[in-house]
Amino acid sequence: MKSSFFKTFAIAITLGVALVACEDREEDLQEEQAQEINDTPTKNAVFPTEVSDISFEVAKIQKNGHEYQFIAVGENDDMVVIEKLYGTAEKNNETSNLEKDQTPFDIFVSLTNKNILVPERIAKTAEGAALQTSGRTIEKSERLLEILDPNYVESIQQRACYDVGSTNFRNTYCGGTPVVSTPTDIRFCDNGLWYSNTRNSYYGGSWRERDDVQTWTNVKCGMTRLQFYAWKSSGIWPFNTYSWHLQYQVDFTNGIWYANYYTSDYTEREVRRTRPTNSGSFRAYTRFF
Repeated sequence: MKSSFFKTFAIAITLGVALVACEDREEDLQEEQAQEINDTPTKNAVFPTEVSDISFEVAKIQKNGHEYQFIAVGENDDMVVIEKLYGTAEKNNETSNLEKDQTPFDIFVSLTNKNILVPERIAKTAEGAALQTSGRTIEKSERLLEILDPNYVESIQQRACYDVGSTNFRNTYCGGTPVVSTPTDIRFCDNGLWYSNTRNSYYGGSWRERDDVQTWTNVKCGMTRLQFYAWKSSGIWPFNTYSWHLQYQVDFTNGIWYANYYTSDYTEREVRRTRPTNSGSFRAYTRFF
């Protein structure tokens, strides 16, 4: 009798452990499924209007008709580089000097002399051994570095409306048509006149995780607001939730503007252009890569 009792008791414990293990596994699967669902932007996701990350200008450089602003975003290595033409470069309709494979550090080094200290936030964007190879010294203070052109002339403001035209924008800024996209290099050429425009890292029927974003905007009159969104998680797993974050926004006036978002964080992304004052229109080029 005693032996039979212990056998029955052991079987009950084993079944209990198995049931608990199954329940735990079921909960794990539910959490994994929820994680997979939250990992991808949903159709009813809310787009915030308030910027989630703190940003500040690190450096401004004016050289040969091109003005560059280096904007640090958040606390890691995210950075926006804004390029604006002025003077002769603007009158001659020159295009951007920013290249696809350049980091903010590469851009800064190409514009400055070796004796110029590299702001720490810009140095953070250097890839591989680029910083060591350059032989440049880091500036650890957060003061704004300005290298200004004494002959700077903001001539664009003298024009009522600056419109490069649909064909010129398509051929000069979009590289002709149609634009060719791949899962890792998604492009949009919106060379018509727009009043609002939204583009995202969506290709071939699914969202793609990209890091850097390249934008060119021809503002014809009025003002255009450019916004960079990222699909990110908040909180600590398993209590984290995914949502859209407005990481940076900037208002552009009449003219041609280049604004590239650089980061090492891969996620789904969206770029929105609107007119906060309901004035003017714009043409747009957007690239996720």
